[in-house]
Amino acid sequence: MVAAVAACGIPDQTDVAVDGQRPAPGLASGPQFGQRPPTRMAAQDTETFVENFLKAAAGETGHAAVNQVRDFVAPKARDRVKEQKPEVTLRVIRLLERPRITGAGAEADEVRLRVQQLGVLKPNGALEPPDTRETEYTFTVGSVEGEAGKFVLVPPPVLLLSEDGLSTLYLQQAVYFWDLEQRVLVPDLRYLPLAVPRERRRNELLDALLSGPSSAIEKIVQALPAGTKSARNVPDTNDVLKISLTADAAPAGDARQLEPLAAQLMWSLWPDFGKSLELTIEGQAPRTFRGVELLAANPAHELAQTPERFCVYQGQVRRLTSSTRADEPVPLLTPAVNRNVVSAALRRDGDVTSAALVVRHGQARRIVIGSGPAQGGTFQTLAGAFGTVGRPVWLKGPGNVGLVPADGRLLQFQVGSPALTEVNLPGLPDRVTAVGAAPDGHRIVLVVAGRLYVAALSRGEAAEVQSVRELPTSLNRLTSADWTTENSVVAAGLNPERRPVLYDITVDGAIEIRPTRDLGTADVTHLAAYPASPLGSTGGYRMYVANGIAYDQLGPGEEIRADEIAGATTGASPTASPRSSGATAPFFLS
Repeated sequence: MVAAVAACGIPDQTDVAVDGQRPAPGLASGPQFGQRPPTRMAAQDTETFVENFLKAAAGETGHAAVNQVRDFVAPKARDRVKEQKPEVTLRVIRLLERPRITGAGAEADEVRLRVQQLGVLKPNGALEPPDTRETEYTFTVGSVEGEAGKFVLVPPPVLLLSEDGLSTLYLQQAVYFWDLEQRVLVPDLRYLPLAVPRERRRNELLDALLSGPSSAIEKIVQALPAGTKSARNVPDTNDVLKISLTADAAPAGDARQLEPLAAQLMWSLWPDFGKSLELTIEGQAPRTFRGVELLAANPAHELAQTPERFCVYQGQVRRLTSSTRADEPVPLLTPAVNRNVVSAALRRDGDVTSAALVVRHGQARRIVIGSGPAQGGTFQTLAGAFGTVGRPVWLKGPGNVGLVPADGRLLQFQVGSPALTEVNLPGLPDRVTAVGAAPDGHRIVLVVAGRLYVAALSRGEAAEVQSVRELPTSLNRLTSADWTTENSVVAAGLNPERRPVLYDITVDGAIEIRPTRDLGTADVTHLAAYPASPLGSTGGYRMYVANGIAYDQLGPGEEIRADEIAGATTGASPTASPRSSGATAPFFLS
């Protein structure tokens, strides 16, 4: 399969070395396996019946999903629930309020749903952008003579699935594709029905991988070679992942040449790297790979369980004393450079540390970048002065490239270049206020004009945006966002009650985790997160500033106190609010 592998962009050589759900090591057993949506007779009151109806399609996909919905519909109206061609898709919706239920005659109720469209769920588990702007659905619920229980008498014209059904009856799972640069695997979020039995779970994931990438990343990754198919079922084993593939015109190749494909399969189907993978290509002898040899394909596994943490205090970047490496100085930044700082980003890649600083220059803001060994790098002030500059970020991957929002535009900087260049954001206005970088280095989250977007990047000499997708969210007037896992972000904005909150949101915007904590009356003015490792049980940390007070999820208390700031003077900063320690712009080393 050497030629076929090369054609899909998989590299010939691979160096070997969640807030939210994460790929579990192996496929854990438990009550979620084979879990099916509620039945028609599971509720007597109309509101609960409607909630169950909006979950009915969440079982098996395709024709089975149509029949599951038809079971809720009166027999004489079941032909209105049509089999879709060429594939059965579900419109995923978020209810913006409780269903409005009014009497519609004898033993019948009219149900009106006010909704936000979240996307179209495909049979391969990918959630594609909405194909309609419909904001309301109306149907009738009532009884049928001679039949027990309630029925939908006049069903909606499409198959609907609620956000609640998606979040409770599906497993969130990433499948992975090699990037165009043949360097790293990029995750692609899929939803797998929990109704799928355990013994079929890996087969469904393999089918999702073979179906190709979703539109969210298709322009920045390469699919498996045309003609690649599953030769037989993937057995449900607890020791070795056994996969057999057939591919058109697949010549023989040694194990080293097949290792990238093995890594893609291992990460997608069974991320338990203490085990091994047996890969068989049609007409070739089986090849066995140790899981630990396949880790390096996804550098996100190197994300620290406890990251290093910093803040800006009196114009200087300072360590937090509760951080790891608390006794070490701030890397790279000499006293001559570490002054007049407004916000900052630090990145470590092997023995090299890179820094990006937003500094005060009179009434303006300028960008200073540098790189070198842990202490004593070379710095340069980039061309351009700005009125408003957001938090800078470094992109994982080659080139020492970073991004920063400045005066409403997204700008790109690179170590060794004195220029800031504007990043083209097709179809978006010049009102960028925040940016966050995914751990794969190929995706960013943006806040533009108070709305939330995810963009996919190609990585040549510079980063280039290839596609942009707006994320549907119930938040309004967003101020900032960052990544908490490979496939979820945290966003700051106003909830429907117009209160400042932080929501965790899947990378497609379909599922929100809405904590009840009230952040006060003022907007979140700064937010930085550190993603969880896809193999770890903890992570997804965040630090933020609200009401002039800096907060740290990992600190001994939520508020960052003066005694947690290395070298801080006794008492609060004279410019700080009464409760504030003077800490501003907290961030993590990436």
